[in-house]
Amino acid sequence: MKVISVFKKLFAALVPAVILAGSYPACASMYFETGDAGTTAETANYIPWDTATIFGAIHENDGADVYGFEWAGGFFLANTDGSDFDTMLSLFNESGGLLSFNDDIGGGPRYSQLALELDPGNYFLGISYYANNYEGDMRSYWEEGIEGTYQIQKTVAAPIPPQPAITAEVPEPASIALVMIGCAGIMLGRRRKAVS
Repeated sequence: MKVISVFKKLFAALVPAVILAGSYPACASMYFETGDAGTTAETANYIPWDTATIFGAIHENDGADVYGFEWAGGFFLANTDGSDFDTMLSLFNESGGLLSFNDDIGGGPRYSQLALELDPGNYFLGISYYANNYEGDMRSYWEEGIEGTYQIQKTVAAPIPPQPAITAEVPEPASIALVMIGCAGIMLGRRRKAVS
């Protein structure tokens, strides 16, 4: 009976360990604007794939900020809840072409939101104030701005970074089973010696 209870305890400990070792962590991070995020694809700040919130500011000599990011494909959502000025959001493809633009969402005049399906690729997310970039074109951003801080919340969907390759050989399941049977035999043999 004790051998069975030892195996139950071993099994109860190994199953969760194997499940946890095989699962990927959920990742979402915050990004704080460094310097000036720029107004073009060449001067944009590039954010990590797992960025869920961007914090930044627009100044009198800075009319907009542009962020580049990689997208794995699927539904994309970005909004500017928490910003302290009337925002405008634009989404551009890799070559700077406008894909989506929003000034005011719903009944509120201050916040912007973009929601659309995107193919895998590289994109640029631009934020400015009303009425800068009223046409939504990346080339139409003014250099003059206002003083204000913003937050952009966005969905996170990008490839999980590749896991390191296994360099050691992994035993076959049959080999593992033979080792387990051998361990059980040793434990039973010790028990019999202890009883006699």
